[in-house]
Amino acid sequence: MSTLTVVGATGLVGSQFVALARSTALPNITAITALSRHPIESAAESVVPFTNTVTQDLLASLPSTTKILFSGLGTTKGTAGSFEKQYDIDYRLNLEIAKAAKAAGASTYVIVSASTASADSRIAYSRMKGELDRDVSALGFDTTIILRPGLILGERTENRPAERIFMKLFYGLEKVPVIGGMLANVGNKAEDIAKAALVTIQNGEKGVHIIDPENINKLAKEFK
Repeated sequence: MSTLTVVGATGLVGSQFVALARSTALPNITAITALSRHPIESAAESVVPFTNTVTQDLLASLPSTTKILFSGLGTTKGTAGSFEKQYDIDYRLNLEIAKAAKAAGASTYVIVSASTASADSRIAYSRMKGELDRDVSALGFDTTIILRPGLILGERTENRPAERIFMKLFYGLEKVPVIGGMLANVGNKAEDIAKAALVTIQNGEKGVHIIDPENINKLAKEFK
């Protein structure tokens, strides 16, 4: 058995990824497992609960048959309570799960990052994302796919007023000539990010692939 393991399956992108993966031919994958911090109904065959803390139980819960790991795991400073607590989840927890996947023999790692990610950034959030991208790339997976979307668009359960305002503007203006083209790479629909990930996995090219907002949209159109 070879497993696709999804972390962050309750998130906008993670939930779309699981749903689409169920009907997508992926190399040698025979099962889908979701690791979730919250009780969920998922399209995955099994759901493994875990907490925000890196523990041996968490790392042991990662299926030993994992061949592809997809992580949409992340939170906000407001939800976490502080940037340090956000860093614990977005960076430390993600990195430990990636290490566990590598130790389990996973060959492909996929992470949802951010278009502004840079380990050298003066902005704490962008620097955190850049540090994670850098450090998971160094783990040596056969294939590392780093998705760097703009603002992720979709219906969230969390209350994010600024994002809601932007989404209303985006969906209202995206069909307007010229303006729609200018907005196309500012935000990416969650479904399109998931589709871009699946297309890149199917392509099977080894190495580190960093996919920016424009190429996320292009790859999404190739999804079948």
